[in-house]
Amino acid sequence: MNTGSEELLRRSDLLHELQEGLWIADQEGLIVFANRTLARLLGYESPEKLVGKFWREFFFSPDTSRLGLSKTRTETESLMINREGQPVPVSLVITSQTLGETNWYLGSVIPTSNQPSADSVEWLSRQAAEYAPDAICFIENDQIVYCNHRLEELTGYSSPQLGRMNLHQLLTPSDRKIISSLLDPHRLFTPLQHEIKIQTRTGREVECQLRIVPLNSDSRNILLCYLRDISELKQAERMRTDFLAMVSHDLRTPLAAIKEALSLLTETGAQRLEEKERRYLQIAREEMDRLNRMLDNLIEASRIETGKVVLKLQAVDLNQLLNIALDTLSLLITKKKLKIDRHIPAKLPPVLGDSDRLLRVFINLLDNAIKYSPSNGVIKVAIGFVDPEAPVLSESTILANTGYLEVTITDQGPGIPAEFLDRIFGKFERVDPYGPGIGLGLAIVRSIIELHHGKVWARSHIGAGASFSFILPIKEEKQ
Repeated sequence: MNTGSEELLRRSDLLHELQEGLWIADQEGLIVFANRTLARLLGYESPEKLVGKFWREFFFSPDTSRLGLSKTRTETESLMINREGQPVPVSLVITSQTLGETNWYLGSVIPTSNQPSADSVEWLSRQAAEYAPDAICFIENDQIVYCNHRLEELTGYSSPQLGRMNLHQLLTPSDRKIISSLLDPHRLFTPLQHEIKIQTRTGREVECQLRIVPLNSDSRNILLCYLRDISELKQAERMRTDFLAMVSHDLRTPLAAIKEALSLLTETGAQRLEEKERRYLQIAREEMDRLNRMLDNLIEASRIETGKVVLKLQAVDLNQLLNIALDTLSLLITKKKLKIDRHIPAKLPPVLGDSDRLLRVFINLLDNAIKYSPSNGVIKVAIGFVDPEAPVLSESTILANTGYLEVTITDQGPGIPAEFLDRIFGKFERVDPYGPGIGLGLAIVRSIIELHHGKVWARSHIGAGASFSFILPIKEEKQ
């Protein structure tokens, strides 16, 4: 087919007026001509929008097994995909023709009112399950009644072998007891998720995320199980945690020595130094304090990730913690000539918390506010009671029938884009990739607050500063 023939097809009103959707594709499967009927059927403005696309991409499962042979004709019922991604049932005819040394495909479709047959839907579902990235199995009466190819790859067992096993036999002994109570289809009503280890045929242990979905009907109780291999992810997390712990430990000793030397120099030699030299010394102390806070955050992040944080719960005066935090950051506050505007009732009940870790929350949030506040700016700190009817108290992590205090720290900085308001509490997340810090401070704040059965969130408008709020449970008085 030459260029003149293609142009003739494009200009042919006869082909455009056919009731069938029609296209011609080259031997690579690229559409070189489509009529207006096909464009309308698929929701496109003009046939030209289809030219250059592969015709197979518009079908869910066309019978293409015989295409490529000269003078081959295929007729089948199929499903096309329109521009909105919706299925369109059609009657499909494809003819393969050879002109010279080139193969061409002529395709036509007629819309039908037929819904896809049960067989085709079942085939599509099975294909999706077979080639899913997750290992999938169905469990009925404690036996594996179906497994996909990925489960065979993951475990090293063949499909017939897995059909003679149950899920418990794939788990490590430490996980069998935990999971056995979860695999009762008569008691499981909602999907659940759990991290487990499976044993492969060779005895190797693989860390997986297990998701169980009950599929209950009148006659059968089946559990649909998804197993996702997360061993590489867990290994990467452990390597990162070990690296943070090692670096933090190795940095502590030299930083402590430098800090002590700076303190001695300030006490003994400050009076003999010129104003410019005293300013340089103050900058060194400020940066050393900042390094120590970053180091403390690294150590705390490592402890939290390894589950080594044990809270020492006691009555904690939030006003007193605020004073300690402000005193710790006094050099930075003075340097930027910031004003701390407090809105705190004269009498506040204590919260139930770990004072050392809650002090870190105050320091991290205030340090963040100081970084982004303009010189001569104002940082507002408000502490008050949470309304018992507030929606935040209905969340699952919040203690029931318990009063809460809310702390809000507001700065006059540049603000935070709306799309970052949730992300900034993630590890190593930064709004400004070149700004100060390593992106751990807010992640630690969230972890500590959640360990206290509290919640933290941020509000902001670009150019109007940012507010960080968190709530903590009030310590109940003993009767």
